Amino acid sequence: MHIEFEIIEKFFSKKKIKAYKGIGDDAALFKKDDNNLWAISTDTLNEKVHFEATTDAYKIGWKVMAVNVSDILAMGASPMFALLAIAMPKPNNNWLKQFSKGFFDCCKEFNIELIGGDTTRGPLSINVTVLGDVNKNSVLLRSNAKIEDDIWVTGDLGLAALGLKIIKKKIKAPNVVTKKSINALEEPKLNQFSIDKIKSFCNSAIDISDGFVADLSHILKASKVGASINFKDIPINKWIKKTGHEDLALYGGDDYQTILTASKKMRSKIEKLTHKNNLNLSRVGIITKDKKLRISDNGKEIKLKKGFTHFEKK
Repeated sequence: MHIEFEIIEKFFSKKKIKAYKGIGDDAALFKKDDNNLWAISTDTLNEKVHFEATTDAYKIGWKVMAVNVSDILAMGASPMFALLAIAMPKPNNNWLKQFSKGFFDCCKEFNIELIGGDTTRGPLSINVTVLGDVNKNSVLLRSNAKIEDDIWVTGDLGLAALGLKIIKKKIKAPNVVTKKSINALEEPKLNQFSIDKIKSFCNSAIDISDGFVADLSHILKASKVGASINFKDIPINKWIKKTGHEDLALYGGDDYQTILTASKKMRSKIEKLTHKNNLNLSRVGIITKDKKLRISDNGKEIKLKKGFTHFEKK
């Protein structure tokens, strides 16, 4: 188990809760009215951990909002309101002007209103909390995947992890690929349109922040099921495949795409929607009974590695 989840389970996870759904999903849920729930999620981004000191302030502003929106969307919810807390060594008007522009551009993209927050002095650290709403019957939980569900993935995987490798000068790529991958890392574009089109047909979902293998494993653990994945069906950038860096797609973090599961009975409807609306959506496998994640390439099972962890030992 990843160290961060051990910390949560050991020190912060309590059995008795008043909320509709507490720790253990992309967002917590609590009652809004008889038919609807509030979904609430929070994330912290720190300099030198989640972004470099040289990262464009506009992109930091965009990303701190986008990573929270990704969690809300994965619950089947619609984002509505946000809180922003920021610590910085000292005020920098130029930096704040660009940061706030990126932040509010992302808010505008998803129709979110900033309603409060906090500012303080300290090492650069930004926390955003996003609140959205969802009908009780439309909630997507990690724990609701069903045996023989199809597994769907939005977008392309591995580009953000490639972007980080390029920034750290561990991989060299063509200019077009370099630009695309760094943009994927620093200014993630979420597939809300795809999610909104198919979420009513789905049973469970999770956003991909720690890598495809790690995050799919969260669904499998919560639902007490397994999965069989066809490696060739995983949406991986052509250059990443061509150069043999597929591990970036399987284990790299920061994609902020979404894994969804849906009954086989819904496959034709989802495929029709995909073709009609040109959705960036791939069917990559099925949920199985045996509680193990298997990824096969041309009939041969791939030996899986550990995914991303926030407290990885150097």
